This record gives sequence, structure tokens and C-alpha cells, in this order.
Amino acid sequence: MKKILLCLAVSALAGCQTLPPQQCSATARIGGQDVVVPVYGIKKFANQTQYYAGNPFGWKWVSKSNFNESTCDK
Repeated sequence: MKKILLCLAVSALAGCQTLPPQQCSATARIGGQDVVVPVYGIKKFANQTQYYAGNPFGWKWVSKSNFNESTCDK
């Protein structure tokens, strides 16, 4: 019983990571629908702007060209 409670406690703590502050949001067309995506970082890489995008992009650096609109440039 103690091992089960310990495993549950460790699992709960692992899922409670802090998120970086959201800087802006961008709109992407996914599956024929416009989806607002939170953006947590912006960088220039090889003359290309990239956004650190949350779901549905899975917390990855994604090219700005994947988005239709953005509040990041304002």
C-alpha cells in the first residue's frame, strides 16, 4: 500500500511543472478550423521567425508561416 501511495505522489508531482509565461497567441488552420494557439517564446533562426507553440503543436518551435494571424508582432 505504501508503494502505491508513493507512486501516486511522485506521478502527481511530475505533472505539476510550471509553464513559461504566455507572450502572445497565434491562429492556425488545423483540420479546416481556426485554432488559437498560445505562444510562449519567439526567436529568429536562419532568417525565419519561430514560435514556441503550445497545444496542438506539442510545445515545439514552429515556423511563423504555419499561422494565419498573430498578436506577437504588435
